[in-house]
Amino acid sequence: MRLFVRDLAGRTLSLDAALDADVVSLQQQIAAEQGVPSCEQRLVFGGRSLESAEVLGACGVTDESTLFLSLDLQGGGKKRKKKTYTKPKKIKHKRKKVKLAVLKFYKVDSNDKVTRLRRECPHEVCGPGVFMAMHFNRYYCGKCHLTYLIKKDEK
Repeated sequence: MRLFVRDLAGRTLSLDAALDADVVSLQQQIAAEQGVPSCEQRLVFGGRSLESAEVLGACGVTDESTLFLSLDLQGGGKKRKKKTYTKPKKIKHKRKKVKLAVLKFYKVDSNDKVTRLRRECPHEVCGPGVFMAMHFNRYYCGKCHLTYLIKKDEK
């Protein structure tokens, strides 16, 4: 029987094969004609890929049928499993809103005199109005990164 094989470039190749021949013999004929190794060939007929051990007559190939030649692609392995996490996600820190937080910085006495409770940064970039943070062992300016260590009297 006469078979037609269409390759990727669109060229049609005419081959003779017996009805009881297997797909491997057909691939060897294509390898001799086109130069494509038989291990890299993939033949498709009727929307189905033909396996090497199959017989042409059993696949439904008849006289003057057209087979499509494509290259066997690497890959196409199993899809990776989705990862399951055992620990819960870390909760992001939310800044706490403190009502009347300004009262920590100033004090008003009975004579309506305002005094600053926190130390101001002496650096020329900051100037008055920029308070230094008060930690347990240091004063720290968040604007210019100036740090003063507090030394406790050792007894």
